[in-house]
Amino acid sequence: MLLIRYLWLLLCYAQYARGNLIDFYEELNNEFLYPQEKTEELPIELEPDRESGCLCRASENIRIIVCFGNYGCKKFPKVTLHSEILKVRTTVMEEIVRGDLDNLSHLQVLEIEANHQLKYIEPGVFRNLTNLRQLSISYNTLLHTINDKIFEGLVNLHNLTLVNNGFHNIMQLTPAFHTSLLPSLRALDISENIFESIPEDAFHPLRGTNLMKLDLCLCRLDFIHKNSFLPLRNLKELRIGENDLNSTMISNFLVKMKDDGINLIHLDLSGMGFRKQPPRNLMNIIATTTIRRLILAKNQFEYICDDTFPRMVNIELLDLRKVLVINIGPQAFNPHKFPNLKVLLLSGNNLPGMHKTPLSDQLLLLDLSDNKGSPTNPLYYDIDRDTFLQSKELKILNLSFNRIKAIFDYTFIGLENLQILRLENGTLYHIGDGSFKPLKRLQMLNLANNPLEANKNLTSTMFEGLNELKILILQNCGIKRFYDDDNIFEMMPNLTHLILRNNQMYYITAEILKPLKLLQVLDLSENLLISWWKPLFLASGVKPIKLYLTNNKISHFSMSMIYDISYLLENRGNQTVEINFMDNIFICDCSSMYQTHRWLQTNGTALLRQFFYKSNFQCSSPDVWEDKRVADYLSSIKTLHCLMYEKITNVMVLVWTAPSIVTIGLVIIIVTITYKYRMYIRYWLFLAKIAFGRNFKKTAPKPETKSYKYDAFVSYCNDDREFVMDMINQLESQPPYLKLCVYERDFEIGSFISESVMNSINESKYVILIISNSFAKSQWCRWETQLAEYHRIFLEDGTSYDPLVLIRVGEVQSKYLTTTLKYLLKTKIYHLWDESNQEEFWTRLRNILKKKV
Repeated sequence: MLLIRYLWLLLCYAQYARGNLIDFYEELNNEFLYPQEKTEELPIELEPDRESGCLCRASENIRIIVCFGNYGCKKFPKVTLHSEILKVRTTVMEEIVRGDLDNLSHLQVLEIEANHQLKYIEPGVFRNLTNLRQLSISYNTLLHTINDKIFEGLVNLHNLTLVNNGFHNIMQLTPAFHTSLLPSLRALDISENIFESIPEDAFHPLRGTNLMKLDLCLCRLDFIHKNSFLPLRNLKELRIGENDLNSTMISNFLVKMKDDGINLIHLDLSGMGFRKQPPRNLMNIIATTTIRRLILAKNQFEYICDDTFPRMVNIELLDLRKVLVINIGPQAFNPHKFPNLKVLLLSGNNLPGMHKTPLSDQLLLLDLSDNKGSPTNPLYYDIDRDTFLQSKELKILNLSFNRIKAIFDYTFIGLENLQILRLENGTLYHIGDGSFKPLKRLQMLNLANNPLEANKNLTSTMFEGLNELKILILQNCGIKRFYDDDNIFEMMPNLTHLILRNNQMYYITAEILKPLKLLQVLDLSENLLISWWKPLFLASGVKPIKLYLTNNKISHFSMSMIYDISYLLENRGNQTVEINFMDNIFICDCSSMYQTHRWLQTNGTALLRQFFYKSNFQCSSPDVWEDKRVADYLSSIKTLHCLMYEKITNVMVLVWTAPSIVTIGLVIIIVTITYKYRMYIRYWLFLAKIAFGRNFKKTAPKPETKSYKYDAFVSYCNDDREFVMDMINQLESQPPYLKLCVYERDFEIGSFISESVMNSINESKYVILIISNSFAKSQWCRWETQLAEYHRIFLEDGTSYDPLVLIRVGEVQSKYLTTTLKYLLKTKIYHLWDESNQEEFWTRLRNILKKKV
């Protein structure tokens, strides 16, 4: 039903040019073109049902309740709260009996799914569910039969789903769908059951039904009688994809339905095993019917020639996704052949590009995404000049997930009415000046996950002409900064949504934001932003409703930040302002937070205080406040405590002037530190000597570069030995043939471990820490981490050289991390081991270690 509803809306939009096309397309994209599994937020845990043994959780507004329990849930749960939606999943109940659902008359949606022990549902169990509109009894593999009277009482049921149960004979099911029992039924999905055949009288119990949608996908069907669907007089959508039906059989029942006045609108023939080309006779018959939406996805048509399709005047949508096509004839989709074609889907194929293929003049949506070939045989996508010259009505163009390397000022000529352009997840590294200039009405541009700044910075001339643009997505494009003297956003005065998450930005200026007076959503999450010292939003006059700053490097609230937050919150009327600082590195101590607390108490508005004290962002340090809310720390601050802290600090300045106290204190401190850290002190002195020697050599006219015995010293735990062996194989046996130092192989037998570790660190250009859960637990590894950090600090000489390389393997529990490890993981960019992308990982590591110092 989603496909029919959304594509019908698209056609209506085209006809009447009303509504928000961007919002519509996002919904269409998420739910049909690229569906993603929906996950409900269920923060409320209900009391366990002792009678059934089930656990239940609910959404904030109690609209949705989900009950589960695995081996503890043996009966249908007793739910007393009134919700619209109830989902019962993964239980071990074997039956549902009369009375189990009697108190659920308020339900509108009921899902009984993945209960693999369920064998029997007693007739009359749904008798009180007169308000139910959707029912799903699916993925219950031991449910082989249902009673003819099982759905008694469901007089308002519109959608019935019985997917992937244990049904083997459709004749055992259809009596339960009798029109007298389900008078309001509009959609029936019985896919993924093993029916094999549909006899002539299969749907006789549904005579007089108002059923409009029937799904029979993946049922192992090899026979459908030509008269089977004749009782379904109002049927509009028929989905029979992924079965083993030949084209003659399909043609026979389509002809019968047409002759009997059943006007199908949607026909799904996906995954039917058609080879080389769509069956010509079948296409000729479809061309004479009322079918508007034809789904041929997941078949195999390597070549779509000029004569592949007959003239099909009624077709408005043609789905050719994942049909392995590698070439399309120049006249295959010309306007004469498809005069009413509005939506053409060609994603997931092996097309090398668009090479002067005339498209229907009326085309509104063209999906050419994911034509990148396979990893072993990649394709580079190319678009000829003047390809879209005749596509003046095109509203949506999807070129995402293609290997498009560059676009130029001629690429999009002709698309003067285009409103949505998707170019994300490609290899786009060059945008020619004026590339988007022909797109005068473009409202949404998605450039996410492209290496845009691999070769040069973004300039305003690249984005010239985007005066109507409302949404710009530049997520994960390698952006480090924007330039005030060449502000790309001056080209986009109507921008309302700007997505800049997952880049490498340390800051953003008020000058950059000034042109964006209509901005409503700004996403700066997953960057490297720190606390800013000059007002951004107050100075620029930009006032977004939603501001996302999650997972940056913000450690405290400067006064400029407080002024900006106050400015964003004030005078917003009924608008809900969302400012998100989650997953930053807030330091919760007097020096960082006392000024914020004092300003809030003396000058902060009620809205500003409410924002801080009800927020959920957490402290990162010190340890006593780690993972606790900043709001809780602010609430716990005692004014006298922090004032005393300041006074004590001032008094200590006077105390330090007393020679006797200073002398005693120093002696005690020196003796204690010398004894406790005697081994570290020896190492510090050694490093100091080297550092002094480095500084001395700076005055020489031609300083000599230090030669190292090893390229890197590897610090690791024995539990990670297999990973280290793999590292040695990758780095030492392949160019540039690096030399690693590992204690099992390179330490001299009989030497002291501590001496060997210190010498090896000093003789290595880099120190690699293999940080895992086992590493964090190991005392030796913690000691080596300390030495590596001291080594880095003592040898700093003002250059970009940093000898410390961090590799994180798997999840590391926070409770095992020392202060040094926490600091390193939060302040340094580390390498994350990814088994699914090993080649890229080793390449990046190799490039770092071979750098000259």
